[in-house]
Amino acid sequence: MSTQWDVVILGCGQLGRNLKTQLEIENCNVLGVRRTPMPEMPNMVACDLDQPETWEWLSQQPLSEHAVVVGIVTPDARTEAAYRARYVPVAKRMVEWARLPGRSHRLVWVSSTAVFGTHQHGVLDEHTPPEPDHWRGEVILEAETHIAQSKVVHSILRCSGLYTADTLLRLKDSSVRSNLNPDTVSNRFHREDAVQWLAALVTAHMKHHPMPALVQGVDQCPLQYRDIFRFLDGEQATLRAATTGRRLDSRFRDQMPALRYPSIDAFQTR
Repeated sequence: MSTQWDVVILGCGQLGRNLKTQLEIENCNVLGVRRTPMPEMPNMVACDLDQPETWEWLSQQPLSEHAVVVGIVTPDARTEAAYRARYVPVAKRMVEWARLPGRSHRLVWVSSTAVFGTHQHGVLDEHTPPEPDHWRGEVILEAETHIAQSKVVHSILRCSGLYTADTLLRLKDSSVRSNLNPDTVSNRFHREDAVQWLAALVTAHMKHHPMPALVQGVDQCPLQYRDIFRFLDGEQATLRAATTGRRLDSRFRDQMPALRYPSIDAFQTR
């Protein structure tokens, strides 16, 4: 491949593939990296980010002067060892790659609001110090910290629970509901909005526009699960944002694209 890449996406699962498609619509040359091959998608290579030779190969790829590197990694299993093996090393290597001699590339990293502890209630935004009380949040925060404390210009998009209409409708299943506390507040971010916000961050960094180092991706209507259940069952026509419990928010909404799905009721009108 001799193309000069404008964007390299490390971790092209569903979210990464959607982002790649969106950026290509905007005429960006995008290289996608994933572990399993996808011959039907052009400019997608199969590489294992756990292997040093992958990073050696990446360091030899021609990147444009304004190139942005995006990290959207997922673990092999929901265990502490799997999370630690994936998130922290990739974050470290991304920073090292961006700072190789002759390079000065900006980074966009996808994180999670799981960095907050279950004891943290009230409105939690980018100024709220995370206090994780579970290994998952601790590992994700450690990966964030490697990027945040680097000298590389970056943005971290910290997403709350990504959903689509299909995944939301799973909450109609009684077996799923039985594992959820109806009084708990659900904070979500539609997958299409996540793609739009990621694309906006990437393109802004390509133009060297100043962007926040940390943005929380979350919709504008945190809801108790009991209200979601009633809405999905047709027992409640309108939704009001929760006023107690954990309510995630972003201080930087005005700098990001308008949400297509500011609340879960929006998907029923499309």
